[in-house]
Amino acid sequence: MRTWLILLAALGCSSGVHIAGGATAGVSLGDAGLAACDHYYAAQLTRCGGPQLPAAEAARQLSRFEQVCQNEAVLPGSGISAATLEACAEALDLSPCELPAGPPEGCLFYGTLPGGSPCADGIQCQGGYCAGTQNYSPEGPIAPATCGTCDDVSSVGQLCGQAGCPAGSICLTDDPSMSPATVHCHAMSFGTQGTSCNDLDTYCQPGLYCSSGSCQPLAQLGQHCGDMGDPGGCAAPASCDDPASACENCSDVASVCESTSDGGSCQGDFDCAPGLGCLPSGPCSDNQVVGCASSGACLPIAWAAPGQPCSLAVRCLVGSCFDENPPVSTQADDGGLLWSSCPTVIADGQSCTTRSTCDAFAECFEGACILTDAVSCQ
Repeated sequence: MRTWLILLAALGCSSGVHIAGGATAGVSLGDAGLAACDHYYAAQLTRCGGPQLPAAEAARQLSRFEQVCQNEAVLPGSGISAATLEACAEALDLSPCELPAGPPEGCLFYGTLPGGSPCADGIQCQGGYCAGTQNYSPEGPIAPATCGTCDDVSSVGQLCGQAGCPAGSICLTDDPSMSPATVHCHAMSFGTQGTSCNDLDTYCQPGLYCSSGSCQPLAQLGQHCGDMGDPGGCAAPASCDDPASACENCSDVASVCESTSDGGSCQGDFDCAPGLGCLPSGPCSDNQVVGCASSGACLPIAWAAPGQPCSLAVRCLVGSCFDENPPVSTQADDGGLLWSSCPTVIADGQSCTTRSTCDAFAECFEGACILTDAVSCQ
């Protein structure tokens, strides 16, 4: 899905937009599909550490997410179904919270539309990529999202780069030392415990991770994790960190699985137990996110509505405390939490720009905020 797992590039647009659900649409999810959608939501957003929304707001956002799932299921050629959502959720449940090798293969949704077909999302395309939905600059998007076109698809062994690869394969450089480098579609394999891996075209099955070149079981709390400083390797909701939370070169430090409780040290929200956030410690300067000390502390956080003051200790129910452009922020007298105010949230159907904050699971599409994939491009 574009919003959570797949970053789409920007190359152009197609000729028309229609509300999803026409004659060429896919199949509605139904009750089983909504259950799978809920499982998919939890597997991505609530199974690991970090702040968790208040119950009422969490329920509201889940309802919107369910509608997005329905939208995506009925797009022409869609690879979203009850079965594919459930397969992805089950794979995520078995995966570490950090995904250094990217999402599980089961979460890369492929559709049935061939290259050149109009699309709104890569989930419709045989190669999993819908080009031209967004134009970017170094500072970010420069225009609202719009319709795109499915990339052409190569076969395993064929050249790729300007074309995508089919499900079960990946586009890789053949020899990085060559200039110019050539890239071909390589078949991916998924090994069992003890088999070799490289996280390029040989991966590990869900429940395992690639450590020192072989597939190993995920570690539990307090056990060694990671590989040469890379994150990952812990069973959720633990994260892989060094015991002192103070490593600048983690390849030199033995890392262990942690899920830090109230008051424990951290370097980011993922290091904390579910429901807690990583807040700065020590007097801060230079707008540091974690603080001037080598680590922060896992503590409860509060929530703010649009227009209310916010900081690292007071998060926004929708959007980010620093979504304003430019941000209106300063430092507090007590050692430096940056503060600002939560952005105005543009309601569904209202006009927007790339600087706008649309509601949860919505995007600025052709100048108006809409729930993701609520249109079918024709």
